[in-house]
Amino acid sequence: MRIYPKPLEIGDNEGFSTGKDLFAKADLANGMSNLVATVEDPLVIAFDGQWGSGKTTFLKLWAGELRNAGHPVIFFDAFENDYVEDAFAALAREIVELAEEQIPATERVTDSFKEKATNLGALLFKGAARLGVKAAVRAASAGVLSSDDFSGLGEDIGKEVEGAAEAYMEQLLYQPRKQKEVAESFRIALANLPALMSPPAEGEPQKPLVFIIDELDRCKPHFALSLLERIKHFMAVPNVHFVLGVHLAQLQGSVKYAYGGTIDAAAYLQKFINLTILNVEAVEDERRSDLHKYARHLASSLSIRGGHESPLDASVETIIRLIRYEGMGFRTLERAFAILALSIGLTPKNRLQLGAIMGGLVMMKMLRPDLYRKAKLGTLTLPEVKEFLRFPPDENRDGKMGWEEKWWTYLLIEVVPEEFGEFGRSLSFDYSFGSRPDIVKHTANSVIDRLLPA
Repeated sequence: MRIYPKPLEIGDNEGFSTGKDLFAKADLANGMSNLVATVEDPLVIAFDGQWGSGKTTFLKLWAGELRNAGHPVIFFDAFENDYVEDAFAALAREIVELAEEQIPATERVTDSFKEKATNLGALLFKGAARLGVKAAVRAASAGVLSSDDFSGLGEDIGKEVEGAAEAYMEQLLYQPRKQKEVAESFRIALANLPALMSPPAEGEPQKPLVFIIDELDRCKPHFALSLLERIKHFMAVPNVHFVLGVHLAQLQGSVKYAYGGTIDAAAYLQKFINLTILNVEAVEDERRSDLHKYARHLASSLSIRGGHESPLDASVETIIRLIRYEGMGFRTLERAFAILALSIGLTPKNRLQLGAIMGGLVMMKMLRPDLYRKAKLGTLTLPEVKEFLRFPPDENRDGKMGWEEKWWTYLLIEVVPEEFGEFGRSLSFDYSFGSRPDIVKHTANSVIDRLLPA
């Protein structure tokens, strides 16, 4: 049995027509494609969503759509690359690799672009640390170039920097013209690359290069902010757009870490980002939400028993409600389903499995271990449950208890109210429990935490 779904493998050119668009976001992707194809000015777009909200899947599918439409596209996982010393080098390396793939070797354009990137990278890297020529070469080019590639670029690159502050001031005071010329030469070369990678048909506009940077908020703060600064100062050119997969609230934390807690982090980021697209949903029917769609996908992928008398549906409603309240996403849902898959898969079919309380226990196990321990010991109280589970009002019962709340109340209240009638009274007889609270204890120990095969 599986407790986690297989990783969703997305090819470079799959796009949204391959059945992997679980959340039906092809329309959003089409709108974004129209945006990057229409706007002439260089854009930096933040695709903003919390961790585990499906940003990476969406961006990979969208990248496929863009490639199929003729756009040159780079997909860059910033988190996997934040070991690189210099952010400019990391970005330039990705552009060089795409150019080598898409521009014929006879054009010699790639070599020219490498040279310009190397010149600029070397200037940026000087003064960052005291390094010998070989280390400087490797760091400035992120491994794209070797020391041989630097021949003829000037004697100063081969000299060791005699102190970061002194080198920086010398560069700033005595070489301003060289800095500007090298930077402008790189910008011109970058702006010309898209036309060579994807030549437009006669009468058609140029399709810009779209550089997608994912997981920006998970990087080391210095690397994440350095990426933004390099993009703004050296890569904001016509025909090149950047799209950032990011949780802006987390990135604001990186800004505060780097520059102090008193800085206006949101205002700081606005200097680098032209447009923000929120990865949020607005559905009137909650059962059609992305969390519900993903829950159905997980149930199918993990082959969790559903259907008549299955505890799955009731458990899922509780889990989704609490995930929303806590502001969590799909990763939390996956963890909850892993526990459900084990619980349902390893428990005999004739063993009591109350979905109305299983979902609550699963979330206690993940979010409130102190309450879950009480459930296992049989000391959990009804007020503690109500405070944690935040039962929704049942509109069909004129504000009275819903099914889930009624089960918890019946099992944990000291004296069962008369209004409950015959509710649940057959359980003690059918399953030979000593008392009502024993059912919660049994579910925690023998269902949720069951490890032996059914």
